[in-house]
Amino acid sequence: ACAIACLANADPPPVKEKAQFARWMVQTMDWGVLSTISTRSEASTPGDAFGNPNSIAEAGGVPYFYVSNFDASMQDVFQGGNSKVSLALSEAQLTGDHAVADCTIGGALSDPENPPCARLAVSGHFLRVDNTTDEHDTAKEALFARHPSFKNLPEDHGFFVAKLDITGLWLINYFGGAAHITPEDYFA
Repeated sequence: ACAIACLANADPPPVKEKAQFARWMVQTMDWGVLSTISTRSEASTPGDAFGNPNSIAEAGGVPYFYVSNFDASMQDVFQGGNSKVSLALSEAQLTGDHAVADCTIGGALSDPENPPCARLAVSGHFLRVDNTTDEHDTAKEALFARHPSFKNLPEDHGFFVAKLDITGLWLINYFGGAAHITPEDYFA
């Protein structure tokens, strides 16, 4: 079993260890596409799926975000009243020495849609983190360490820490179909 040892380094766990692989992806990726249900009629139609790249950092397996209500996704969640979201991550995001050959367009099967190019969809509720809690401080520290540019964001934009309260995970990281991972297995 790979468990914590694989999470502590840059190497992914074995593909058969689905929950650990999902946890490694959340820990490793710097950003993902956050999808909401649109409540806006500008550049969208209410009820449409709306995907928006967002920077992330994790702490204890929880994906955290540093966001502003100026962001269209935050308007969907907090003004539209539907906190259900999904976060999509792909090994195709990895570059340089960490790039995955199975994700690189041009090989026999190589493409971001190739099953050995792992894809993870994390579903749950998007929640604002109470800024008086230890969780907030831990999450903000992780976010600013991962994304140093956050310290330069304008203070008058009302940035805050939010998280994805995970209700389910869908992973495909090899041939044979997707794994459906429970939050209990993911956090274990």
